[in-house]
Amino acid sequence: MARSAEAEVEKMKLLEERIKAPSIWGRVPCGVRFEDLQEKRYEDAVRLLKNHYLPEELTYRSLKISDDKEGVDEFVHNVRIWMKDKMSIAAVKEGTDKLVGVLIMRIQEKNAFTRTFSRVKITYNEKYTTVMKFYKDIETPVDLFEKLGVKRFFKIYILALKSRYRHRGIGKEMLKAAIALSASASVPAVTGIFTTSRSQQIADELGFEKHHELYYVRYLIDEQIVFWDTGIGNYGAALMAYRIPSVEEPQELKPQPSSRFNIQPAEDDDDD
Repeated sequence: MARSAEAEVEKMKLLEERIKAPSIWGRVPCGVRFEDLQEKRYEDAVRLLKNHYLPEELTYRSLKISDDKEGVDEFVHNVRIWMKDKMSIAAVKEGTDKLVGVLIMRIQEKNAFTRTFSRVKITYNEKYTTVMKFYKDIETPVDLFEKLGVKRFFKIYILALKSRYRHRGIGKEMLKAAIALSASASVPAVTGIFTTSRSQQIADELGFEKHHELYYVRYLIDEQIVFWDTGIGNYGAALMAYRIPSVEEPQELKPQPSSRFNIQPAEDDDDD
C-alpha cells in the first residue's frame, strides 16, 4: 500500500510539472526554442536586457541610458510590470536551457485605451522619459484599433537577443512565434515600434504594414538631434502592425489569465 501511495504521489507530481510546463511556440534549427516567458526566468530576462538590450538598442544607446542607474532602474521597473501579464516569449537554448532572448508584449484593449488614465504614463528619469516620449509621438497620431478594425491587439514592447545569437534569423522566427501566440489567443493583430531598417525589413517580410514613422534627424529637443548614434542606414523608427487574416475576433471579449493556450508543441528539430 505504501509503495502504491508513493507511486500515486509521484504521478501527481509529474502531472503537475506537465501542467506548469510552458507552451512551445516554435523552434529553429540552430537549437533555440520559443516558449512562454515564465516567472522563473524573469531575473534572467532582466539581466539579459541590462547587458544586451539597453547598451545596444538604438534609442537607448544614443542616450547612454545603460550608464544612468536611475534610468536603468526605471526601465527595469516597467519591464517587470510588462512581464507580469504572462504574454511574453522566451528564446531558450536547447540542451543548456539558457535564456538567449526575450520578446515582451502585452494585450492592448480598445475599451481600456480610451480611458484617460490609461494614456498617462508617468516617468521620472529624464533620459528614459525622452525615449518614452519619442515612442508616444510615433504611436499617438494613429488609431490602430480603427486602422486594423479590431478591439484588441498584442503590442510588442521589446525584442532582444544576446549579441552572438543575432543575424541568424532568430528575431524573425520570434516574430512568427508572437503571431502564433496571438492567433491562439484569438487576438487578431500584432503591433510594435521597429527602430532599425533591418527590423523594419523583417517585419515587412512577415506582412507587417507601416502606419507611421519618425525620422531621427528631424526629431529635435531644444533644436538638438536627440538620437545621433543610429548606425548606417537607420533613418527612422516606424509603427508597424500585422492583421492576422485567419483570426476572427470574438464578439464578447473575455480576459485571458495566461499566455498558455490550447496549442500542440512543435516537433523537435535536429540541432546543427
